[in-house]
Order: sequence, then C-alpha cells, then structure tokens
Amino acid sequence: MASLALPSLEVQGFRCFQDLRIDKLGRVNLIVGKNNIGKTSLLEAIQLYATRAHPAILRQILTVRDEDKGRQQVEEALSSAKYLFFGRKAITGPTDPVKIGPIENPEQQLRISLDFYTLKIDKEGRHTWQILMPEEYSTAESPTPRFSVFLGEDFITSYSLDVVTRYLSLVKEINLISVDVNGLGKQTIAQLWDKITLTDYEQEVLKALRIVAPGVEAINLVDQSARGERTPIVKARGMSEPLPIRTLGDGMQRVLGIALALVNAQDGILIIDEVENGLHYSIQEDLWERIFQLAHQLNVQVFATTHSWDCITAFQEAARAEENEEGLLIRLDYKEVGIVATLFDEQDLAIATRDNIEVR
Repeated sequence: MASLALPSLEVQGFRCFQDLRIDKLGRVNLIVGKNNIGKTSLLEAIQLYATRAHPAILRQILTVRDEDKGRQQVEEALSSAKYLFFGRKAITGPTDPVKIGPIENPEQQLRISLDFYTLKIDKEGRHTWQILMPEEYSTAESPTPRFSVFLGEDFITSYSLDVVTRYLSLVKEINLISVDVNGLGKQTIAQLWDKITLTDYEQEVLKALRIVAPGVEAINLVDQSARGERTPIVKARGMSEPLPIRTLGDGMQRVLGIALALVNAQDGILIIDEVENGLHYSIQEDLWERIFQLAHQLNVQVFATTHSWDCITAFQEAARAEENEEGLLIRLDYKEVGIVATLFDEQDLAIATRDNIEVR
C-alpha cells in the first residue's frame, strides 16, 4: 500500500478538540458521531493541515459558519479568530498553538498560533514584521495580531487576519479536493473536468455515473448561461439529444462531483461531507466500491462523514470486498477527557452491521 498523507492524526487546541488522537487512519475513512460532536471540525482540521493553513482556507472555514465579519478592525478580527481555538475564549494576547498532524512524526505536525507582531526596521532599512516577545507586548505601540504557521520547528509564514489571497509559503501543500454537503459548484466542476477531459480519468467518471444511470454513454460541459457558466450534459442510450445532468436527478450531480474530485485528488486527500446526501441507499455500495478502487489506484486518502446507517452498511460491504484492508470507520464521542475517537476496522464493522450494533 502506498504511503498515506496521514497515517495517524492528532488535533490539539482546534475548535472542540482539546486533544483528539486517532492512532491509525486508513486509505478510506468514514467519520460518524452525533450532531455537534466535531465531524465537520475534523474535516476542517485536515483541510488546514493539507493546505498548510492557507489563509483562503482559513477564511473559508470561518465564513461557512458565519464567524467571519470580512475585513475588520483588530477587535472584530480577534472576535472572529477565537472560534478557531479550543474553548472560544476572548483573545487578549498570544494564543496556545493549534497542532494538527501525524502522531508519530512531530516534524510533520502543523502549528498555528495567533501572535502579536510589530513593524521594525532591519539593518538594511526595510520594514519587516517581527513577533513580539512576552516582555515587549505590554510596551509595544499598536501590536498587530497575525497568524504564525510552523511545520515542525520550521517557520512557514505569517499573515494578518484579513489576508485572502497573498500567501508566501515555501512548503509544498498536499493536493486536496473537498466536496461539501451541497456538492461542487459549476465553476469548480468545470475546472476539474478540464483537467481530466480526453484522459483515462474521463472514463472513470463515466463509470461512476453509470452506477446511477447505466445508459449514460458520454458527458461534456457546455456554455448555456449568460454568465458564461458551463453546464454538465450527458448523452444517454435511447435519447436523441443530450440532457442536462440535473434532469436525471440530484444523485447524478452528487456522483459527478465525487467522481471528479476523486480523480483530481491523485497523491493527495479527498474530503466529502455527508457523503450520502442525495444518494439512494441502493447505489451506495457500488459507489463505495468505486471510491475504494480509485483511492487505491490513485493513492488518494479519503475522509468522509455520514449520519446514515445505510451508508455505514454499504461502506462495510465495500470495505469487506477489498483485500487491502484499507477501510476504517471512526466514531467520535464525548468522554470525561473530551472528544475521543473509537476505530472500527472491516472485521469490527462486519460484526456491528450483522448484529445491528449502533456505531453512529
């Protein structure tokens, strides 16, 4: 089995996680748990890790939850940033760092903290941001909060809370594709399609679509709007003209997004929030089989969430069929020590689904 981007995972000090440890991760990981247990927060932590805390991703994470107030004054920015740190306490000074990464490899752990900087003039007369030491903080003039990002002991970058696109990092990011609850937007679908069109991966997308509609013969994207948006259309057996893919139902659109994301996530990570959304239970096992096969073939590590027992059962059946033992179900629970993860491999899941043991 090719090496995984994350063979294990520790998330410390991020959102609801004081210190979450997952000692083992699989090629394909299905995350379950009650509402408000931290499933989405875990996906966010993985996004930050893969992108090395890219400011656009950090801003997106805050915006999706209505925690970001846009370009702000310092007080408002600190009020937004507090949601990223465990306990959501008001930020009045430097924070303890968030730590995300493999347990057994501290050099690959990402650290994100909110520190206070000041502009100083170096020997060449240039203005540079320099972090304030604790003894300097109380006497500094207009200390400025900035995120500091480290990989292991190596400094990656720092940036202010209102930065969206400017990002100066010398550390390579991990290839990451994310599919949210509502699927992929038209622009993202078009971008991902353009990367694989007329390649063997185009056929893999067609195979996935045929899980829902066996008669699909071809797919393409065409411009059908005044805004220049491109719409996926399919040619189906027995149809005289192509149809917009949404005509065939939400399930087709969902499978298209998952398949496109998967073939574009080669040697990286794929995230799928509420993977079963829009999918009839009868096709879920076949879809999981395609996910397992392509994840293994393309060296993709998959992290998905679900609330559905049907989805768990389909996942178990597909995992059982895989000889590489690459499927893992991760259940998040509240305990006295905080949120903890319980792991179920293929054998554990087979027993649970056979005996109808609740694992959600």
